[in-house]
Amino acid sequence: MNGTGSDAPVIAVADSSESVGLQTIILAFSITVFFLVAGLAGLLAFEHPTDRIKYIAVIPACAGGIALLLSLSHWPELVIHLCLIGVILDQWEGLSFTGLPFLTFTKILFLSAFGLLLLRDFIAPERKKPWNLPTIALAHLPFSIICLGSTLAFAYSLKSSLRWCIAPLTLPFLSIVLAQFIHEQKQSIRLLKAFALYSFFPMLVALLESLINRRITGGMNFVLYGIDDIFRVAGNFENPNDFVVLMLFSVPVLLCWAVLVPSWWAKCLLLGGCVFELLILVKTYSRSGYISMAFTLFALALLSKGRLRKVSWAVCLAGMVIFVSLPETRDRLMTLAGIRTEGPGVSQALASLSFRKQLFQIAWWEFLENPVMGVGYGNIGARAKTYSSMLNTKSTAENTYIEILAEMGLIGFSAFLFFLYMAWKTMWTGLQRCRGNPGVEALFCGLAAGYCGFAFNSLFDTNIPDNLPWILLPVMAYLGTSGKTA
Repeated sequence: MNGTGSDAPVIAVADSSESVGLQTIILAFSITVFFLVAGLAGLLAFEHPTDRIKYIAVIPACAGGIALLLSLSHWPELVIHLCLIGVILDQWEGLSFTGLPFLTFTKILFLSAFGLLLLRDFIAPERKKPWNLPTIALAHLPFSIICLGSTLAFAYSLKSSLRWCIAPLTLPFLSIVLAQFIHEQKQSIRLLKAFALYSFFPMLVALLESLINRRITGGMNFVLYGIDDIFRVAGNFENPNDFVVLMLFSVPVLLCWAVLVPSWWAKCLLLGGCVFELLILVKTYSRSGYISMAFTLFALALLSKGRLRKVSWAVCLAGMVIFVSLPETRDRLMTLAGIRTEGPGVSQALASLSFRKQLFQIAWWEFLENPVMGVGYGNIGARAKTYSSMLNTKSTAENTYIEILAEMGLIGFSAFLFFLYMAWKTMWTGLQRCRGNPGVEALFCGLAAGYCGFAFNSLFDTNIPDNLPWILLPVMAYLGTSGKTA
């Protein structure tokens, strides 16, 4: 899983037992300046930048920079925890009351981590070690380069295209940088379990939103209205796919963790968490989310063995019965076959299906006209508008594979297929290494099933810009090692 060729990746990790001294001072100063500049730049985005009282935001920004650097110097793993929390909150698009740019927060953490690595190696070159290079991240680089070349050569709107191109260019490097902060399999296990728990953070924030907006007094009313708000927020997404992606990874990991733990109360809590997240998934009314989750659980049943496989099949069957028995979900699933019922939201579901068919057909036509190079990265939305005014609000083909084929032709699609092949090969190799180690094998199966579900979900949405799979990638890389430390 790494560029050095060994089973246990070699990695540069800060030694928390030594005094950081000058290194901490320089790093803290550098990040303080960075946060100062970031805070000032953020003020420009306010509606009324002349409001002087808002400049007080610079003070916590500076303090946060110092605290972050001191913490990272002594506990390098913290940067991955913070990135997981940031990207999970960003997946929950319905949380608008905070006004916090969670995705921007994750990018700041990424830049801080990168600066920490560079400055640490510069200040203490005698402690410099080879960088761990995850195979999957390296396999994505040819596709990243093609995305950049396609953007520069065929940009319909250079400013817009470059903005969309940032994700495929930077995400592999995000994984590479974060991989430097993991140095053993046990650490990877802790991070994966932490991710499963962090997946509930948006629900806690939704409860906080309920408390702030309603100003509820009384514990029972707060709980009742807070839970109601969670379902309300989840059900009113304009595009719930980001939340669906979070569920595709968190639910199988929680399920596998529940099978592993010996304590029955812990099993009940983890399984209850699975049920709670699945209930919220039901309220999103996302047909692609339903099908993708079914595929994820099906993949988990195929990848796992023993008791976990039996539990996975049981969950699959129970899920099928529940989804068919609920009128709202049953009616929406029937629209996939073009069947109209009298249920609520059916007309909207059929209209969405019609738009997806049009986008798929347009993307296919564009590919046939430009089979080698495509129409240019990020241009399918602009091309769709020339076919129908009803597609003016659409910026993607809502299908990752056909979109890559239309925008970057056979050249880009071949590079993407190479990336998928290397990802599957690496994941399968890691799974084989975990066989026979129940504590690791089950968790690896859960994470691998999440990636399978994510790949399947890409049939229904454009998932190229998603950060979550790339932040979890270093975790999977070390989870599939032999367990030796660096």
